[in-house]
Amino acid sequence: MAVILVQMLKFGGINVKLSIRGRVLRLAFSGILAALLAVGLAAFWGLQGARETMEGQVSEVGSYLTDKVGGYAEQHAIERLRQVTEAKARHLDRELSGVADDVEYLSRFMSHILQHPEEYKPRSLTRAEQAADIAPGTPYSFYSPRLRQQGIDESLQAEIYLAGNIADTLVPMSGFFDDYRTSLYVASGKGYFFCVDTAPGEKSIFPSEAKREEFISGYEPRERPWYKLGQEVKEPAFTEAYPGADGHLNVDCVMPYYDSNGFAGVAGIGYAVEDMYRAVVNEILGTSETILVLDGKGKVIFPSQKEGVMSAASDLTKLSQQEGQNLAEAVRAMTAGESGTMSVAWNDDEYYLTFAPIKSVGWSLGILVDKDEVMIPVEEVSSAVSGEMSSFRQEIEQDFVGSYLRAGLLLLPAALLIFYASGHMAARMVRPIRRLAAGVREISAGNFDHKLDIRTGDEIEELAAAFNDMTGTLRDYMGRLERTAAEQERARTELEVAARIQEDMLPNAFPAFPERTDFDIYASMDAARNVGGDFYDFYLWDASHLVMVIADVSGKGVPAALFMAKSQSVLKNTMLAARTPDNLAEVMEEANVQLCRNNEAAMFVTVFMGVLDLTTGDFIYADGGHCPPLLSRGGQYDFLPMEKHCVLGLMEMPYGQDKVNLSPGDTLFLYTDGVSEAMDEAEALFTEARIKETLNRLSPEDGPEEIIRGMKAALQQHVQGAEQSDDITMLVLRYNGNGK
Repeated sequence: MAVILVQMLKFGGINVKLSIRGRVLRLAFSGILAALLAVGLAAFWGLQGARETMEGQVSEVGSYLTDKVGGYAEQHAIERLRQVTEAKARHLDRELSGVADDVEYLSRFMSHILQHPEEYKPRSLTRAEQAADIAPGTPYSFYSPRLRQQGIDESLQAEIYLAGNIADTLVPMSGFFDDYRTSLYVASGKGYFFCVDTAPGEKSIFPSEAKREEFISGYEPRERPWYKLGQEVKEPAFTEAYPGADGHLNVDCVMPYYDSNGFAGVAGIGYAVEDMYRAVVNEILGTSETILVLDGKGKVIFPSQKEGVMSAASDLTKLSQQEGQNLAEAVRAMTAGESGTMSVAWNDDEYYLTFAPIKSVGWSLGILVDKDEVMIPVEEVSSAVSGEMSSFRQEIEQDFVGSYLRAGLLLLPAALLIFYASGHMAARMVRPIRRLAAGVREISAGNFDHKLDIRTGDEIEELAAAFNDMTGTLRDYMGRLERTAAEQERARTELEVAARIQEDMLPNAFPAFPERTDFDIYASMDAARNVGGDFYDFYLWDASHLVMVIADVSGKGVPAALFMAKSQSVLKNTMLAARTPDNLAEVMEEANVQLCRNNEAAMFVTVFMGVLDLTTGDFIYADGGHCPPLLSRGGQYDFLPMEKHCVLGLMEMPYGQDKVNLSPGDTLFLYTDGVSEAMDEAEALFTEARIKETLNRLSPEDGPEEIIRGMKAALQQHVQGAEQSDDITMLVLRYNGNGK
């Protein structure tokens, strides 16, 4: 109808401009009859053969997709299970490494007490034999039945009172294990025993009065499995699962401690296996998979079942004697420290077993999943593909039926008209489009003043007008872009100036005190961004007292830099205003009060602050949530014992201080967490343990500057080109003594 109407208007002398859509419609209506006639006869005979061929292809494609997609879904499920297993193994590895670090610290502290009796006062703890009951978290002593029978002389009693100072470490350390049924202890080879037990939700460490009497009358620490293991090792080691004195199945981490004569006893931390399983494994899983943890001998450490091959009493290595049990091969691979996924048979069922090593203790974690659960998504995918292919087959059937009907209406003579009409109309339609393309190329070359002059009366003319409008918009946008670039360059310049100002706020002229020979000091701060939140400071309070500070502000960038400037100023002004340099706790409390005021952004700062008496070597220090420094005595570095306190800036609270005497040649290494938490491309941390290892590997003759340079080289080797994620700040002080 549209074509007929247009022709009538033309004959009447009326000029009608059609849109592109109108021209296409005219072409379609002009050629449709010819197209149907031309295609009809040939298509009619070909459609039936094509229909049969298509149905066969649809069936083959459906089978192929079902196999391929189903196989991919199965591989994806197995790969996800493997990734979950490795993640859980790494999580458990970190947990157990932390326990081992705590045991090592407990051993070192006990050794220090016995080897430096002059630094401690006698301390008496509650005797388990004499107390009616003992509450969880209470430090107590226990004399073994053999020790009570042989008697205690004055020398041994003095040693016991001296060793009682270990409670200062046991009690705060037990706070990290409040959610677990745990024992933190030291057991002397002479028969006395100090311990703090945690028992969530319990009022007593003894399950019953009968258990208490059994413990008092028959518990001999030196006969326990953990004590015998502690005598044999040099480093922290984990026991096999064993029944504890309270009736629970335990796993202990132990290592020896020493007095001036050598081996003196065993320090350790014992976990209830059921608590460790619940807190470490179930907390990160939350599904119905079967989980087991094996030690290096194939013993089940964490049972996921009370009975059967998955119980803690089972030796899974014996499965190698049973025919057709792939589980035995998997156990051998797990005990060898391998990672992988295997198909295993257990109780006449088929399972997938994924496993990964827990490297720090030589254990292995495995997850056992029923194959039917893994295949559920595979079956769902196969069913979905089959359904879609069935629908596709029906649609094709309907299309062919429709094609038969349409093909019957085609007329052969219309083919000539289609060729003629389409060629003529295409030529007329392409001309303005080519002109439009040439104009667009001119504009794309950057000539925004070029205008397109196309008058066709249809959408192409509208498109040309839109391009003309766009050139003006682009011209304005380019101007705004240039102004934005200038503003960004100005902001970058201002950040560089801010970074230089921040560097100038820190002491950076070395040697800092060239006239002093009684100490050497060197420090550096490398910001992760243009400006950072770390800072250090050192200055003389008077001629005989050197003050040093290292701190880390929360956050990064400009806000952290501003709070850093405030924190540095407050700490220094508070210290200089103090009546005496000896009361660092009061200085920290006053600085914290000032930083808490008007702190609406809730920013905070970790601080380590110390004052060195250059005439006596006495070093008084206080901590505000900062990383533990290291002290070198005789060329060997160890972490400086200190009482941990809260960060500054969040809430007003009291602070404490500690004291140690430095000898000539002793060296202090202070740092921020940008050192210990430096990450490589795999996001592995540098760790505090590696800081200690690196320092002990350096030459004892290195000065403060060489020490920092060596630490930076170790960090660079670790990160291997990974982007710096945090500010890196270090300060080294060597005490030379002998006044000025």
